[in-house]
Amino acid sequence: MKDSVLDYDIIIVGAGPAGSAAAIHLTNLQPRLARRILLLDKAIFPRSKLCGGGVTAQADAVLMKLGIHMEVPAFPIHQCQVIFPDRSFRLALGFRVVRREEFDYALFCAACERGIVAHPGEVVIDLVREPEAVTVCTPTTIYRARMVIGADGANSIIARRLGLARADRISRLIEIVTPADAQHTSEFVEHTAVFDFTPISRGVQGYYWDFPCLNQGMPTVNRGLFDSRVRPYRPRAALKSIFAEQLAARGIALDEFSLQGHPERWFDAAAKHSVPRVLLAGDAAGVEPFLGEGISYALNFGLLAAQVAIDALARNDFSFSGYERCLRTSDFGRSLRWKRFVAHHFYR
Repeated sequence: MKDSVLDYDIIIVGAGPAGSAAAIHLTNLQPRLARRILLLDKAIFPRSKLCGGGVTAQADAVLMKLGIHMEVPAFPIHQCQVIFPDRSFRLALGFRVVRREEFDYALFCAACERGIVAHPGEVVIDLVREPEAVTVCTPTTIYRARMVIGADGANSIIARRLGLARADRISRLIEIVTPADAQHTSEFVEHTAVFDFTPISRGVQGYYWDFPCLNQGMPTVNRGLFDSRVRPYRPRAALKSIFAEQLAARGIALDEFSLQGHPERWFDAAAKHSVPRVLLAGDAAGVEPFLGEGISYALNFGLLAAQVAIDALARNDFSFSGYERCLRTSDFGRSLRWKRFVAHHFYR
């Protein structure tokens, strides 16, 4: 099945928020380009995705810019309870909580509706850069493109193949989802998200969270522990035992639920996120390490990657020599840099 090579202008590896947003924005900018875009993802959508699921106003602004309106079940948050060892207070801060499998699937469908070529369930196993093209290999097919956008998550094979992955920028998250009584659970009654920073005293460079959410229409609470590791030289905290203690204080036994975990890669403006003909976007490039919020940044990465790709096609220049500068000077790039500064000092 690898006798022939299929050619595209752009191959996007990863169909999460960054990859799907890039595909959508590319077709917004150049509708006739749609059939020349290939969107690959190793998963079949809808697929499970661990995440707090917070969709901020910044994320909604990007969706509006993309021209996307998604009917995805969401629970509105009106305030945040912030907990420290010696005090607790509430902030009037609004966002909405979604289940990522539903949100990502809706975004992926919106990209497919634009006429792009999508191959879910096809894993990339290799990438080879050549002077005039990039070859992308899957178990069944060889593809060739003028450029590749690597939006394939924190464990990005694209980043690894390019030597851009670093082990010292990996955050850790673990979480469970518990059923809830919407009439009596305070997070539902008061539309409140909980950010508990007391695990800092146990060596966690992050926080425990309780986010009320709707899982297939049923009220649940997404509970997790985020360890940014923004100071990677420090000893690793015992996340599972600390998480179990946090849950026990809330009357929940960890061993009664399915514990899941996943890494995140935090953004470092000093690192490289592109090489000629290939650029990274979304979690493959990095999220902010203060709260680990990734959705709005992934969507913004998609927009920027699409614009850079269109400019490259117009100039027939795929060096991406200006991509790092574009990242640093963009609004969301400045925000990523600021959040890293905050995290570095906050979690010391």
